[in-house]
Parts: sequence; structure tokens; C-alpha cells
Amino acid sequence: MIKRKKHILLLILVVFGVCLIFFNLKSSVEDIPYEKRIFKSERAFGDDYFDIYLINSKGKQDNRKKIDDDYYIKSKGFKQMMESYKSEIEDYDVLSNSISELEKDSNTVYFYQENIDKKGHSTLYIYNSDFDKGYIFNFQI
Repeated sequence: MIKRKKHILLLILVVFGVCLIFFNLKSSVEDIPYEKRIFKSERAFGDDYFDIYLINSKGKQDNRKKIDDDYYIKSKGFKQMMESYKSEIEDYDVLSNSISELEKDSNTVYFYQENIDKKGHSTLYIYNSDFDKGYIFNFQI
């Protein structure tokens, strides 16, 4: 009887753990306020991915900073990923030019986040309220 109770308790803990993992994986993209997904990479081993979204609303309100040297350091990896998928991204040159325009404008802000709950997951938001346009780069390795 005691063994059966232990097994039931263990089963409940396992189910609870699986549910927590599922909701953690699901929440990363659903929390992003985007208008359109521009690019979705093929999911690789371990659910590695690189996605690009178009936003036309302010999105993240906290921790936004003006474009600075730190932005260019953080965006370098995302831009390299974008370049590596160049042939798969529809209208790559238009997208690249649009990002460059945003970077040059003094009213453009950015927000960078590394997910501490999901090792290897980082997100970069770039947005300009004058153009009401921005992009989100979502990367998981």
C-alpha cells in the first residue's frame, strides 16, 4: 500500500514537471507582441531556432535604450544569423535596408534580453515610434 502511494506521488511529480517544461517552452514566442513573422527557421536538434518578427507597436516598454555601441555588439550575432539564412529570407535586401534605416534614426530604441530560465535563448527588439515599425530577433541555441 505504501509503495503504491509512493508511485502515485512520483507520477504526480513527473506530470507536474512535464507541464512546467511545456509552459516554459511555449511562453517565449507567445509573449512577443508581433504583427507578422517574417522568417521562421527550420527547427533543429534540441529545438534550436532563429525567427524574425515585424512589430508596429511599442512592444517592450521597460529597459529600452537608444542605439549605442552595446546595441551593435549585441546585434552582430543576430545579423550574422540573418546573413546565414539570406537565401531563405523573402525580400532579404528590403529587410536588411529597413533595419539599417531604423539604426540610423536617432529615435530608434532597442531592448535586449537573455532568458535565464532557458539557457541559450536571447531576444533583441528594435523599434522606432516615428516609423511605428520595428523588428524582433528571437534566437535559441
